[in-house]
Amino acid sequence: MMGSHRVRRSRWSSCAAMAVILVAPASWAAEPAAKVGFVDIEAVISQSKEGQAAKSKLTAEAAEKQKEISAKEAEIKQMDAELQKQAAVLSDAAKKDREEAILRKVRDLRRLGDDFNRDLAKREQELLTDLYRELAGLIRDYGKQKGYVLIVEKRGGGVIYGSDGADLTKEILERYNTRPGRK
Repeated sequence: MMGSHRVRRSRWSSCAAMAVILVAPASWAAEPAAKVGFVDIEAVISQSKEGQAAKSKLTAEAAEKQKEISAKEAEIKQMDAELQKQAAVLSDAAKKDREEAILRKVRDLRRLGDDFNRDLAKREQELLTDLYRELAGLIRDYGKQKGYVLIVEKRGGGVIYGSDGADLTKEILERYNTRPGRK
């Protein structure tokens, strides 16, 4: 009698397992697929009005600083040319003083160039950080509104393949350029 009870329990377990296997896929299919998308943030920034304005601003700042550097380079070349012209008539001490003055100017110019590059990189990073922060909020809101469970950055997110339907770059760019309350 004990053996038949085990057989019935075993059959019951098998039937229950089959029912779960047959019914579960139907219930899983009833749930909508998770929406996943990706955005090329660099493309949005470079093509957006604010990104282009930031780039223009940086370019203008760089051009202004380059004028200063070019003027100092011209001054050094002029000093060197004068030294070469007057080398025959100058005393050794006078030549040495002028050579040292030129070397100081060259060192100052290098420092100025290094400072300029460092400042420009810092300024660019500040502008990009502001744009990224604002864009991240916009993407987050877009994802919530449209029912996305995940939106990744195309380049940094490791996207190897993404269908055109999953690429949200154009939609995000349009929304970014037309959002209310833009700066």
